[in-house]
Amino acid sequence: MGKKLFLAAAAVVLLSLPCAYLLQAERQTPDREPLRTLTAYIKAAYAHDLRKAYRYIAAEDRRLKSEAVYLREKGPFSGFTLDVARKLAELIEARLLHTSNQESRMRVNLSVRLPDASSLSSLLLDWDEERLNALPLRAQHKILAAVDDLIRAGKLQMLEGEEEFAVVKEGNSWRVLFDWAAGLRIVLGARVPTAEAIEAAPVVKETNVQPNELFTVTYRIKNRTGQPIITRIIHRVEPEELKRHLEIIQCGLLLPVKLPPQKEMEFTSTYMVRGDFPEGAKNLNITYEFQAAR
Repeated sequence: MGKKLFLAAAAVVLLSLPCAYLLQAERQTPDREPLRTLTAYIKAAYAHDLRKAYRYIAAEDRRLKSEAVYLREKGPFSGFTLDVARKLAELIEARLLHTSNQESRMRVNLSVRLPDASSLSSLLLDWDEERLNALPLRAQHKILAAVDDLIRAGKLQMLEGEEEFAVVKEGNSWRVLFDWAAGLRIVLGARVPTAEAIEAAPVVKETNVQPNELFTVTYRIKNRTGQPIITRIIHRVEPEELKRHLEIIQCGLLLPVKLPPQKEMEFTSTYMVRGDFPEGAKNLNITYEFQAAR
């Protein structure tokens, strides 16, 4: 996700995303092995340490979504931003409500309490990763000290809620199951002017997502001419009746864009498919149509 989108993730995390829940298995129970896996995964995912988090995802999900695609869609943190997110992840608490076995998988219900990332926006520069990582060490240490002060004083704001998610056993290990295959298949495309002045294509042509899951798509765009071009982009969503169930969280192509001559650029957009999309819907096409700006 990266940059300011950490705030958007915090806003939906208590709705359906299992990636921000840390399960602390204080009691010795027969479920301690899957809970240990969940603990490792959830801490890494909340902190956006996504290469580590990806290792704990079920094989059937990883067959649909490679590590490279997963990283592009979620946006890993790095540097000082990652350090701060890791510190917050360690504060997440959860209480096990109950578990249930369904064939080869286990469903886990939790009551969770986690840091409200948006409450730290002013301290953390609106979670702008580029600005945070560019801070001098002295400024970074000052921010970490301020977070520590909030924690010691009990003034760090927290969010509370309940969540259910699944784990599956693979050999002697347990993995987190998103079941992307049962979700919505997103197919991405691009339409450019017939004059071939603009070249555009999605970096990844399709992906699978579950309801209320944030995902980021990237388009590479090139001005093939020797002159600057100003273009505006229209989002085409098909089938049309599903358009209202797709929310644009952040888009770098909502306003007209000036493309320098003979230069390739990348633009990203982050979406979320709402949980109320019609039952039985399996495919959604998103096409970026490039038109000459006037």
